[in-house]
Amino acid sequence: MTTPSTDSLKAAPATRPVEIDLAEAPSSAPKITLGQGLPEGVQRVLAAVLLVPAAFMLLSIRLVWLVRGVPGPFFFRQDRVGRDGVAFRILKIRTMNDQSGPVFADVEDSRVMPIGQFLRRTHLDELPQLWNVVRGDMLLVGPRPEQPGPHALLSKLLVGYDSRLVMKPGMVALSNLRDGYARSIPEHRRRVVWDRWYIRHRSPMLDAGLLRIALLRLLLLK
Repeated sequence: MTTPSTDSLKAAPATRPVEIDLAEAPSSAPKITLGQGLPEGVQRVLAAVLLVPAAFMLLSIRLVWLVRGVPGPFFFRQDRVGRDGVAFRILKIRTMNDQSGPVFADVEDSRVMPIGQFLRRTHLDELPQLWNVVRGDMLLVGPRPEQPGPHALLSKLLVGYDSRLVMKPGMVALSNLRDGYARSIPEHRRRVVWDRWYIRHRSPMLDAGLLRIALLRLLLLK
């Protein structure tokens, strides 16, 4: 893999004013204070409640798989980096024919199956992560977790990237609602900006607002 240069990273404009400078070493980012969002216990209960309608949606998707004759397993498990760098196994609906390949994949990746493109675009493939929230691996709202390999790479390249680990990762992230999938190093830089802003300003009202937006998008399949 070719490592992007510092100059190419500097050329990527931030979508919001931020207190970090890409010319600095990654470890030099100012520390951030974790705001108080929806209590974890509340989020886990909400996830358990949402698992009921999600189960019917997952069953419907599974039936579509059977009708279309999609081969292979339905669920997909993958290592992700959680709070304080502790790894956990995330649960998703499989959307690719081949899970190996480029580090930064998105809905238009050539490995994504036709039905997988729809699942990724609507984020229905992430419904099984409600179980990760119930288990305590994740929250409903928080920065999206990354795979160990990409996380190690991005931590070396992006100032403040490791600060995302001060809290548990989430299913719904402000950065994803703003920018969608991150397909490149510059796009991951913008995600760091939004994630750090969220971590500092998180509150029950902000979390509830982000959940409302995510649910509306899910219902509208957008």
